[in-house]
Amino acid sequence: MHQPAYILQPVLSEKLEGYIWKIETGQETGLIAIESRDPESRQAAFSVMDFITGKVYFRERSYDRSGQLNLAWLGRENLILHGYEGTESPESKGITCIDSGSGEIIWQKFNVSLDYVTEYGLRVYDPRLQPRKYTWLDHLSGTDINAPQGTETEREDILFPRQEPGFRLPGFTGAGEIAGGVQILHYNSRHIVAFHEINDGIMQQRIIVYQDDSILLDDILISGIQKLQPEAFFIQQKHLIYIRDKKRIISYLV
Repeated sequence: MHQPAYILQPVLSEKLEGYIWKIETGQETGLIAIESRDPESRQAAFSVMDFITGKVYFRERSYDRSGQLNLAWLGRENLILHGYEGTESPESKGITCIDSGSGEIIWQKFNVSLDYVTEYGLRVYDPRLQPRKYTWLDHLSGTDINAPQGTETEREDILFPRQEPGFRLPGFTGAGEIAGGVQILHYNSRHIVAFHEINDGIMQQRIIVYQDDSILLDDILISGIQKLQPEAFFIQQKHLIYIRDKKRIISYLV
């Protein structure tokens, strides 16, 4: 069985109790917000950490109606959660603003629904009124504001891997039988690859960072799986970020 080798040392490596369901990162802040869920009750909990320093601000805090809350957005000072009318309803209802440093509630509004969120504000509507009428709230204070003049630009601070036709893994990686394609990202003379391999009939997803012919990081993201997993990693602010075994969030300076 392949054993992981660590030449790079993790800045952040935190295991949560629930499965990591969703993550959001802030622009130029180093913050990462995590929505995790209990695999049985589906109860949601929320955490905020710093993937550059490794600091944990708060871990898996739950709030009223947590089973219906979802992570929507992360800013410098706060994160926005939005709710649903019920567990079976896709209709958004209710907004909760959380202090990203303490996990304390800053404000809540239960009778508005979130349509869209940007650093300039929250576009909301009252689901009881038809046709919909949109208004804007300040994301930090929850007070009414005029429609912002700024426009949301496409984020360029996050790098994602892609598949390269004809790419072959170097022999020194010792990869087994490859299932599906290889995700690859070239960064600072280093090559980061993630792929699924089958060893002794067991499929696993693996990530490797190598430079020239030296392996800097070799890790198993998840083992014993029956189907291919989605995109495995990304880079933000020179840090490689990925999830291991559905419960651990990991960051390396690369």
